[in-house]
Amino acid sequence: MRFYTLILFTLLLKVASSDVSTYISDTVSHFTHEIKNWVKAQQNESEEFQQLIHQLALPTSQQRDDWHGFVGESSESICIICQSVLNTFIEYRRNGTSEEEIGDLVIKLCVLLNLADKSVCVGVVTINLPTIVYIIDSKPNLTSSTICGVVLESNSCPLNNSEFDWTVSIDNSPPISIDLEESNETLNIVQITDFHYDPNYEPYGNSQCKEPTCCRKGQNKTNTSGKVAGFWGDYNYCDSPWHTVVDVLDHIRDQHQNISYIYFTGDIIDHGVWETSIEGNIKSLYKSYRQILETFPDITVYPILGNHEPHPVNQFAPKNITNDELSTQWLYQMMADLWINSGWLPESTRSTILEGGYYTVSPKKGFRIIVLNNNVCYCYNWWIWYQPQDPDDQLQWLADTLSQAEKDREFVHILAHVPPDDDQCYTTWKREYMKIVDRYAHIIRAQFNGHTHNDELELFYGDNGNGKINNVAWNGGSATTYQNLNSNYKLYTVDSKNYAVKDYENWMYNLTLANLHPDKRPSWFKSYSFKEEYGISDLSYSSLQLWLLKLRFDDRVLDRYYRNFYKRAEPSLRKECNTKCKKSYVCRIIAGLGNQKTQCKRDFGVIN
Repeated sequence: MRFYTLILFTLLLKVASSDVSTYISDTVSHFTHEIKNWVKAQQNESEEFQQLIHQLALPTSQQRDDWHGFVGESSESICIICQSVLNTFIEYRRNGTSEEEIGDLVIKLCVLLNLADKSVCVGVVTINLPTIVYIIDSKPNLTSSTICGVVLESNSCPLNNSEFDWTVSIDNSPPISIDLEESNETLNIVQITDFHYDPNYEPYGNSQCKEPTCCRKGQNKTNTSGKVAGFWGDYNYCDSPWHTVVDVLDHIRDQHQNISYIYFTGDIIDHGVWETSIEGNIKSLYKSYRQILETFPDITVYPILGNHEPHPVNQFAPKNITNDELSTQWLYQMMADLWINSGWLPESTRSTILEGGYYTVSPKKGFRIIVLNNNVCYCYNWWIWYQPQDPDDQLQWLADTLSQAEKDREFVHILAHVPPDDDQCYTTWKREYMKIVDRYAHIIRAQFNGHTHNDELELFYGDNGNGKINNVAWNGGSATTYQNLNSNYKLYTVDSKNYAVKDYENWMYNLTLANLHPDKRPSWFKSYSFKEEYGISDLSYSSLQLWLLKLRFDDRVLDRYYRNFYKRAEPSLRKECNTKCKKSYVCRIIAGLGNQKTQCKRDFGVIN
């Protein structure tokens, strides 16, 4: 009865005082104690242990969901799981328990708590444990609350460690004014992003499996639904077959004759995160970049790293980590060689690519491209725990590079994989990045991102309180259909003097129709141009401000944006989403240092 008394007490305490942190703390303490007893009893499960597992276990429907996005009781449960499991095994590790023993126990808890299917638990734990153990061994003061605060960064699991709050030195002198003279001449820039090429994709294989990624060889024996993978891809949790990757590139080459540059904004590797290897990633990276080079032999490509490129996924180790099992140097070295030898980048970019996967080039006088590896800010990059402050000095380099660009009167495009205001980007990194953008907004003419797979954008508000937009980040969508999306790319028309985006076209095809004719190439079409779709005269910040107001108050415009956000994919649009639901997508557009996003959520009643 002691267990039921404790649960009743904590629930009453939670209701009576709304002290969620006390409830979480008490339950973490109790679950940690029960896990230790379970280990001591050689995994014999007491009644209290079983009850806690039953209370906290993840519903199967949430296995593929992002933990960082959990709210309410789900957020509390994942925080309790995170802290309790880490409490136990940090203590065991520091008392001399081997990595193998810890791995075995974590796998068993992963299965018991229904975090994933057993094969996925085994793969993910085996792949990630060496990194996590190394960091725990290297940081004697590291606690479970800090780790879970970084990973989840929620009201349930806040990050309260001062080591993780830092600043970048920014030149705060008044901005140097640069003439924004317009030109009738334009550049055509194609953005391709998020191939997620799956070498194991199996047309007509199992499209509804239990793993994080389906439609893969070896999964068809578990197919009880009768749902099979399409030839050109699938709306379920499936990545891209090779012929789809080739078709995207071939269509761009055949359709557009005057491409100035190609921006490739990352993520070549598939979502089979429990089965990746360095050798497999190398093979897919070489194959994909070779195909890009062969398809566009005379066009300069500016590529960046996605969060899926390293092994394990998301892990970008600091430069001082030289252990071959843990280091990311193999990836940086490979990309430097491949990108430079392809003729896309000058030799001068090698040093910073090796430093941390970032670089800058000036294709034309007065124009600079800055490419970031902002995957280091991703909450699932465990190395944040090890080196929280400006990993590899990348943000300081960005501030210094922009300062010099301002002095040289250059306009700038910034390319990065993760959108700047993404919830999964570590708060301090995000804040310092936005401070840099705010200072140099007058020369940053556009930002380009991928990662989310959705057709969206972010509008930046400065910190001066004038309520005006001062920058814009465009998202390229994705070539993959993962998940419930159509494949797409974008063609931007860019002013050749001030390098602002004047308009863009979105190109895509309907996957359902494409899969009806596997013997024919998909029927690509221009789904819209931004100006025509939303009835605006230009893409100036003032026009985008009026467009944002239209989204807030004109349901017809909002419906269009919502439809385009999901790239007109039927399975996504079938989901129930009323006007209030759709207005949450408006708030997602707002970014910056002010409280505009929070105010937007309050206005629409969508605060979590």
